[in-house]
Amino acid sequence: MELLQLKYFKTVAETGKISEAAKSLFISAPALSTSISRLEKELGMPLFRRTNNRILLNRQGRIFLRYVNQIFGDLQSAQTELQQSLMQTGHYISLASVASTQWVDMITAFTEENPGFTLRCTSIRRADIAGIGLSAQYSFLLAAENDIPEYYAEKLSSRFLFEDHPVVMVSPNHPLASKESVELRELTRHNLFLPMRDYPLYDHLVGLFRGCDIPFPAGNAYSHLTAQHLAAKGLGVAFATSHTGLTPGLVLKYIPIRNDNKPWPTRIYWRKDHALTEDEQHFFDFIVTYFSQED
Repeated sequence: MELLQLKYFKTVAETGKISEAAKSLFISAPALSTSISRLEKELGMPLFRRTNNRILLNRQGRIFLRYVNQIFGDLQSAQTELQQSLMQTGHYISLASVASTQWVDMITAFTEENPGFTLRCTSIRRADIAGIGLSAQYSFLLAAENDIPEYYAEKLSSRFLFEDHPVVMVSPNHPLASKESVELRELTRHNLFLPMRDYPLYDHLVGLFRGCDIPFPAGNAYSHLTAQHLAAKGLGVAFATSHTGLTPGLVLKYIPIRNDNKPWPTRIYWRKDHALTEDEQHFFDFIVTYFSQED
């Protein structure tokens, strides 16, 4: 199996037509068909369903495409990391996080204690994790357990860090500010600033409302930073989690939401086949100690 074959397969899978794929690859359609047939023969199974004018992935083809995407994703990451290595001096750690707002305080504490480290934290979509997994350019992935597909979590090593809980953010002058906790149903009487649909918190909240048999409220959706500013101005109620970092300069009160649902376990993940470097072990030890001190 050659890398060029995988490229041909990926292109056909994405276009759904041999003729269009061949044109973009600058080869003849018969040559491309022959390459795909050889790949299927080597794997011992068909990867496509063929119709009159389309060639579509079957179940096995979709599985194979996921791994092919991971291969090309790793190659791209390797190229990026090699280029970055030419410019890096000193200690360096690259992180991926599903919800970067939960790690602000930890990253700040690590940077203050380790000024010689360059710590890069990149937000990653859950769809990318499900599709191509954790790219080799990242030392660690920081995410809640239900943000990682179960089949992929089994391929990673991990360590539990903390349990997160839903909270609301309000101005100190807001009517809810005097409460130690708030009922979910009570929130529906206030102006709510919801997280964006592609934020993990959105799905967590949908499940929370559904679990309490409360219709999910209609409202404006904003980025986390915008929602914080709106709440700080006393214009309504924004959602966050108990570990969400506060933007400097904003005065907000975090109020826990009372509910009977389980908290959201959050972990640090890394590839099972990857031996941690000295820098990575140092960061790992720091983050485990940091969150254990919160207990």
